[in-house]
Amino acid sequence: MIKTSALIKQLNKSAKNLSLENKKIFDDMVLYIRTSNLKARDAEEFLQQILDSFLNAEHQGVSIEYMLGTSDIKNYCKEIVITYKSSYNYISRCSEYIMYAGMFIAIISFITMIAQNFTAFIINGTKNLSFYLNVDLELISQFLILVPIIIILMTYFRNSCFKENTKRDKVKAFFIEWIFWIIVICIMVAFSMFVDNILFFRLNIGIVLIIGIILYFIGNYASER
Repeated sequence: MIKTSALIKQLNKSAKNLSLENKKIFDDMVLYIRTSNLKARDAEEFLQQILDSFLNAEHQGVSIEYMLGTSDIKNYCKEIVITYKSSYNYISRCSEYIMYAGMFIAIISFITMIAQNFTAFIINGTKNLSFYLNVDLELISQFLILVPIIIILMTYFRNSCFKENTKRDKVKAFFIEWIFWIIVICIMVAFSMFVDNILFFRLNIGIVLIIGIILYFIGNYASER
């Protein structure tokens, strides 16, 4: 069985053969499907089928709408997502949740370790470096902020698909994204400044990283089955 990562690589390579017009439509479909919380493998296998349909349409000289049987491509994608999700349950998604949890734990642990040691390294070099992850109120607060931000971004990008954006629309989108990130940064800074730094417990950073990596590979292996 081909791995999901190989499917993604193959898809990106084959998509380069599309015409500019069809490439834009296909890129919107890719963005919509990948931000719709489908299983990664289901999403990539469906996108590969769609890409084959696009290439066949170009080869036969017919429109994408004719090949798909509808001119409402966004609604077509929406129905596909609903169909896939109707067959899901928590157990069927468990492997991917484990994989993403492991990825998140490893990345956050590494970034937090660097942030905790940056000032100490600048002042004292390697003398006072800490290899423990401080699980405190600030870290938990940042986590609770980060998850909704990811969901908001995925929803925003999904809703931006299949639109004919004028130059004015692009400028408007740029300022919206800029303002959004300014607000996020301000919230993060405010939490770091005003939230009491209550320490709950400390964990060896090496053990945390190993746990995150193990969870990632277990989840990734299970999701490929």
